[in-house]
Formats: sequence, structure tokens, C-alpha cells
Amino acid sequence: MKPHLLLPFLSLLASCVMPGAYLPSRGGADLVLPLHFRADAPHVNASINRHRPVSMLLDTGASVSVIESNLAAMNEIAQTGRGTSIKGIHGSAAARQGIMRSFDLGSWHTENVTCYVRASTSQRPGGLGSAILGIDHLRRSCSFVTYDYRAHRVELGFGRSFIPDGNRLTRTPFRMVNGLPMIRVSTGGISWDAVVDTGSSWGIVIDQSTAARLGQAQGGLGMGRGLMLKGVGGSVRADQAGARIIRGPAISLCGQTYADPQLYVMPGPKRIGSRFWHGSRMTLDFRTSTLWLER
Repeated sequence: MKPHLLLPFLSLLASCVMPGAYLPSRGGADLVLPLHFRADAPHVNASINRHRPVSMLLDTGASVSVIESNLAAMNEIAQTGRGTSIKGIHGSAAARQGIMRSFDLGSWHTENVTCYVRASTSQRPGGLGSAILGIDHLRRSCSFVTYDYRAHRVELGFGRSFIPDGNRLTRTPFRMVNGLPMIRVSTGGISWDAVVDTGSSWGIVIDQSTAARLGQAQGGLGMGRGLMLKGVGGSVRADQAGARIIRGPAISLCGQTYADPQLYVMPGPKRIGSRFWHGSRMTLDFRTSTLWLER
């Protein structure tokens, strides 16, 4: 399970070169890039400081970009300033601010991009969480981003708002809280705000107190002793964290209603992870603060 960062929004000192698409685009996108998936979460290949491209988790649930120390050393990321800590689902981890002198995502080139270098290293080198592209860089530079889970690609717009052109298209407003996009979710007579979290491998995640409000303080299906929930702040076994799967009443989000939804009860903030977005096209239009969903 990937880290979920709740850091203050950072200013980026970026000089941009307007890119051109090399795949067919929709919705007015200027750049379209292929996605690949690890643990059900979307990744994109990017080049740091002109080095060989690395796989980065494309994470709307991370307010800033985070690179593990071994990968940072391989890509010559300069570390600046004093040590600090970054906050995740399972606690905090030591880190230092870093600067990517150049960052290339397809034909999009930026310079002097702020990131954080995490002191600890994943038990799975090169796996989920070794390099995270946070939403701050995209939000500062792009007018919209489309995560096309159906076609395995990401579409970036730079010059205008998203142009909806699909069938079964719904929308909902989102707001940025602590640098993260959040939408409203309603079920069983209660509502809450949830992070739009493409970096999460799970679907609709709620905390224990929300499960109790839904009348399910206990019960459901346990996730087993063998499953480890990993992220910034360490790892914990699913059974130790009380993680379980329950069935909720009809749930409304993104302008649609879903009957008999599967809900994951886990530590951390309430969120909507990639398992929910699979099979759809999900767009965050930063100019209008609108989330568009095409099923």
C-alpha cells in the first residue's frame, strides 16, 4: 500500500517547454502518455536529470513528489536544507528536500522541480512507492489531467479546460485540502469528504469511525494476517490494523449511485483509490475544480 502524503503545498521553480502529443488525444489534451500498472496503481516513465527513465507512481494522493534515497543517488538528485519528516498513513518518515534539475515526462520538460528524498528504502526496490510523482507538479503546470484506466494512458492539458465528449459522463466538484483533491461521498444518510487517491491500490476506503456510523463497528471480512499495509511511516499487518472489507448501503459519488458497494475499512484518511477508478476515464480539471468521470 503506497504512502499517502499530507504535506503543505510547495512552490515549484519550473521552466516549462510546451509539449506535443504522440498518441491520439481526447478532450483537448496536449500530451498523451502510456500508463503501466503496479499493484493496480498507475505509473508513468519519467527521466530525472537526463538519466534513464524510471517508473513513477502517478499519485493524486501525494501532495509532493517523493524519491527513495537509493533512486535519488542513482539519478543525482541534489539534497538541500535540513532534514524534515513527511507524514503518511502509518506515521512519519525522515526526509530531506531535493531538487530535480531537469524532469522530463514525454516531451514535457521542466527544470528545478522540488521533491523530497526519503531516507528509508522500500523492501521492494523499484516497486510501488520508490518514486512518487505528486499532484503539486501537475496542478501547477496543467489545466487538467485525465487518468484513462481503460486505455492505459494519461492525458495532460496545458492551454485550456477539459472538453467533455464521452457518453455516461458525470461530474462532481472537488476542492484542494492540504494539497490533495477531495470529493463528497454520501451513503446511509451520512456524508464525508474523501481524497481522490490514484496512488492507492484499494477502492472506497473508510476509517473505523465511519464504519461505526454506518452500523458496522464490527463484522465484515478480515483481510488476513499475511497482508502487509506499507507506506510512509512503516508497515503494519492488516489484522493488526483491524483492516476489513464490508458491504455498505447504496453509495453516491461522482454524480452516480452504486448499489451494494464494497468498502475497505483501513487506517488513514478516507479516500477513493485506483480499484474504484479502473474501467473508467477520470479527469481532474484544475481550472474549474471539477472531477469528470466516464464509465
